[in-house]
Amino acid sequence: MILQALSTPSPELDSCLRRELLPGEHLLWSACPAPHKLRWSFTSWVFAIPWTAFALFQASQFLPLTRIALQSLNPANWIFGIFLPLFFLTFVAAGFLMLWEPFKVLRNAGRTIYGLTDRRILRVLAGARLESTSLLFRKMGTIGVRADAKGYGTLRITIGATRDSQGVTKLDSFELPGVPDVARLKDLLTDQLAKARSEGDRH
Repeated sequence: MILQALSTPSPELDSCLRRELLPGEHLLWSACPAPHKLRWSFTSWVFAIPWTAFALFQASQFLPLTRIALQSLNPANWIFGIFLPLFFLTFVAAGFLMLWEPFKVLRNAGRTIYGLTDRRILRVLAGARLESTSLLFRKMGTIGVRADAKGYGTLRITIGATRDSQGVTKLDSFELPGVPDVARLKDLLTDQLAKARSEGDRH
C-alpha cells in the first residue's frame, strides 16, 4: 500500500518517481515539498542584496575610465578601464545568482517528488533533465526532524562526516525540506529501517 502525504504528487511526477524504482522495489510513501514552506530561502537576501549593491557601485566607479580606455592605446589605461570593471562584474554576477537562488528553490519545489521504498529514500527533480538522488537504508545514520506547528518540516539523515582543512568536523547529511507531516515520514522510515535490520540479522 502506498501512503501519500497531504501534498499529493501529480501523475507526471509520480510517473517520474516510479521509473526510478529498481526491479522488485516497492514504493511505500510519496509526497511533494510544499513551496510555501521553502520561503526561508529568501533569508539569503540579507547577504545577497548588500553584496550586489556594493559590487554594482564598485563596477560603476570605473565606467568613466572604461570610456577613456576604449579610446586609448595605452595598456595602463586598459588595466584600469577594462580589466578592473570586468573583475568587479564577476562579483555582480555572483550577487544576481544569489538573488535568483530563492526563486530557483521555489520553482524546483513544484518539480520535485520524494519517495520512500522498502530499500531506500529518494528525491527526484523533473527539470530540464531528470535528477535523481537516493540513500539506501544501510548507509543511513541518525535521523532528525525539524517541523513547524502544522507538521511541515525537514527530514535530515546523517550519512557521515568530513574534516576540512582547519580540522573542523562537518556532518554530511541527506535532506528532504518542506515535507508535509514530516513526523509521519520519520516514523515510516524508522519502521522500515528496523525491519530491514532485523531481516539482515536473520541472514
